[in-house]
Amino acid sequence: MKNIGIIIPSSSSGGVFQCALSIAESVIDYSDRFTYSLIHFDSENLTSSFKLKNIRQIIIPQKVISLPRKIVHFLGLFFGIKRMLFKNIDSVLENAGVDFLIIPTPFSLNVPLRIPYIVFIPDLMHRYYHSFPEYGIKERISRDIVYGYYARNASLNIVESEQGADDLRKFFRIERRKIHIIPVMPPGYIYDYKEMNTETAGAILKKYKLPENFLFYPAQFWHHKNHLNLIRAIDVIKKRYGIKIPLVLVGNSGGHYEKIYNKVIAETKKLQIADQIIHLGYVSNKEIVALYKKSLGLIFPSLIGPTSIPPIEAMVLGVPLACSNLFEMPKQVGDAGLLFDPFDVSDMAEKIYQLWTSAKLRIELRERGYARIKNITPEHFTKKWEEAIENVFN
Repeated sequence: MKNIGIIIPSSSSGGVFQCALSIAESVIDYSDRFTYSLIHFDSENLTSSFKLKNIRQIIIPQKVISLPRKIVHFLGLFFGIKRMLFKNIDSVLENAGVDFLIIPTPFSLNVPLRIPYIVFIPDLMHRYYHSFPEYGIKERISRDIVYGYYARNASLNIVESEQGADDLRKFFRIERRKIHIIPVMPPGYIYDYKEMNTETAGAILKKYKLPENFLFYPAQFWHHKNHLNLIRAIDVIKKRYGIKIPLVLVGNSGGHYEKIYNKVIAETKKLQIADQIIHLGYVSNKEIVALYKKSLGLIFPSLIGPTSIPPIEAMVLGVPLACSNLFEMPKQVGDAGLLFDPFDVSDMAEKIYQLWTSAKLRIELRERGYARIKNITPEHFTKKWEEAIENVFN
């Protein structure tokens, strides 16, 4: 039986980590065609995320790398040097008995070229947005080098949608036969707490003293998450209809998120709606589900795609939603959500108002969501990954 190693990125925050965790949880917890090793950095303890507690772990020492060494490393990636600067992953895996690797997201550490791998390329949105701070010239160049290197050297590339496949072909000239589509799915805790009722959710959230009704947006404070236009839409509703809608936000407000967070807070004060915006900071997985369950709906104004995880989370949990109409999100959501132009504050406000004021509409969206995700299960997701792995072996 082949042993598959799954590499997890070192940061436990953000959508990239959650996507990686979803892949690892599904194949480890639901697949019996292979044995698996969880490969992660020594700063992370991930075994509590998995149903199977006897997971074989391979720990990678995390090193602080100086800027000159990073530059040399990126040059190595750019010129395709097979033995690169970072040896920590390579040396640990050399005698670990791993036959094949799943890399759930590209990152700039050493690619262990002696072991074949599948890589998941989440998106190439840096090619679409050059004005965003997080997609500055340094980030665009590094993503092109790292993503391109992983994609070209992979046995198979996994993408989440047809647009993801088209982007790999367009920007990196990857042959279609080396691309396999597996739609994204929520992390395991969404299914673990799926049956949580509103009374339990209320008890879990009691310490936050939230209003009885509110809308929810789970996202880190990046420019592309579009918090500012969402805040402005809430203000438009207040001015246009005289309705004060509470909005609950989660996500870290420090470090590289601080600049956008401060802009959001400043905007709420300028518009005099600070009393409507509730930021809870970092919350637990159980609290995330409780917030979904207690909310009247998810508002998802993200500017990037091609698809995203929160709309699927909402549909799985029976939460109506209003969602950005960009890229492949309309295909992902279908008739289970209201779609708006995330650059048009007035359009966003109108859709939020409809969701907030119509209980009948919320029930219809909830039922359509359930119908849309009936085949989106961990077992189905696992089967897709097993097919991808076997495709490489065969």
